[in-house]
Amino acid sequence: MFCKKCGANVAEDSAFCPKCGTPVEKAEPEAVSEQANNAAVIAEEAAAPEESIKEKFIKAPTKSGKSYAVIFTALTLLPAIFVLMIDYVANLAIDWPATKYVVGALVVVWICSVLPVLRITPAPVTAIICFASVTMYAMFVIKEINGSMEWFTVFALPLIMILAVFIGLDSALAANKVATALMPGIVAGEAAVYSFIFGILWSHYYDDAVYMPRISVVFACGFLMLAVILAAMGYVKMINQKK
Repeated sequence: MFCKKCGANVAEDSAFCPKCGTPVEKAEPEAVSEQANNAAVIAEEAAAPEESIKEKFIKAPTKSGKSYAVIFTALTLLPAIFVLMIDYVANLAIDWPATKYVVGALVVVWICSVLPVLRITPAPVTAIICFASVTMYAMFVIKEINGSMEWFTVFALPLIMILAVFIGLDSALAANKVATALMPGIVAGEAAVYSFIFGILWSHYYDDAVYMPRISVVFACGFLMLAVILAAMGYVKMINQKK
């Protein structure tokens, strides 16, 4: 407890200030409780930034999101059940290729449409899951049609996986203010890496070690120079906004 006149420290059981002799007015219980409430509010406000950062990655689904998920799930299940029923009634087995294509496509559509709304996983993880589901379905269709997966596994699949990693990385960096300001430069840098890897995979699969590697290096260097320019512009803009 402190003196209102001189600010000296006063014991709780003292009636007068030991320094200036001013009578001490003891705080009422209501005032004490109000001070405690104010301290609690300040503590909550201090913890708010950390909670807001977490909410950027994991958020509880809204009521409208839950309703959308339930309705979309029902609309996805109905055609899947109907196709499976027709296939089994006609053949006493589920062996039509069309049935596999339709059911697989419905599963992929459900994952890419409902999972982001439910928000049960962070945005980067959700993006990777969606890309993985699309990739697996594409691999299945290609194998069923051509019977060979060599070009897809050697050439296309690595490019899809790298693209999924870049999308997940960009989603994670979106929560950082500095990274958001530099995002155009970051994307251009990712394009440079992607162009270079594209040339390597192309030359490896098609045995072209003359033209494509050189072309990919040209594109990679062009994107890299663009990344430097965009990153510098974003950094200057960020500094000017702080002023």
